[in-house]
Amino acid sequence: MVDAAINQATTTISLEGSQLLASYKSELVMHPLTMKMLTGSTLAVCGDAIAQSRGDDEVRYDTKRATSFAAFDAVYRAVQHVSFPVIVQELHGQYIGLFVASLPLFQSGLHALAWDNQSFYGAMEQTLASQLGIVPFFYYPVFYTITAFVQGLSQEQALDRAKETFIPLMKRNLLFWIPVQFVQFQFIDQSLQIPFLSVCGLCWTFIISLFAGNAKQGVKEEENKALVKHESSLENIEKFNDEMANAIKVYKIQQVQSESKKSKVSSR
Repeated sequence: MVDAAINQATTTISLEGSQLLASYKSELVMHPLTMKMLTGSTLAVCGDAIAQSRGDDEVRYDTKRATSFAAFDAVYRAVQHVSFPVIVQELHGQYIGLFVASLPLFQSGLHALAWDNQSFYGAMEQTLASQLGIVPFFYYPVFYTITAFVQGLSQEQALDRAKETFIPLMKRNLLFWIPVQFVQFQFIDQSLQIPFLSVCGLCWTFIISLFAGNAKQGVKEEENKALVKHESSLENIEKFNDEMANAIKVYKIQQVQSESKKSKVSSR
């Protein structure tokens, strides 16, 4: 009885899931750009929400921070929608193929691993074009600009934040996204590539949100450090002033004692 109920529930869920996926694919065909932007921004908000939930329980949910991630992700999915077909069309593995052909030993190693084919080279070229071209020169500049604007940072604060977090984020970016994008270009149908990246981006948004999500918090921490440093400087100045006052006091006492001794000697 219980097994039958479980099987029926599983079948129902499976059918509903299949219908939902079919509806999503249909909307993706009819409205590709809109659906990709909505998918990306929705999952970005989810990733940021997970990251925020791991913070201080007393801190309220930051809607501006979530809005900044949603806006940025929607813009970036639009850029991918336009740029990916161009990348796929122009890069077929011809450049990596020529490079590998010039290194016979390396080529034999790839052949032993069954990696010496044009499809593999093409996916790697497309991945590198995205990660070494689009990401550092568009993704991060737009990310820092949009999130700083929505979260109310000044230009100087936005630049300081970018200088502090860009290199560590770029390292994490390459480690995470090169394998993901290789799978995307090599194995995922082109119409589903951006939704696939949006799902993977849920994990990435969690990472980037933890590391550089709350722009104001970083600024506040820097202000607190500066305040502590300032207070420490004031304490040192006060300490120096006290020491100088004591030294002058001791000097005056010594002078009085010296004058007193001289007077006694002269009177004799």
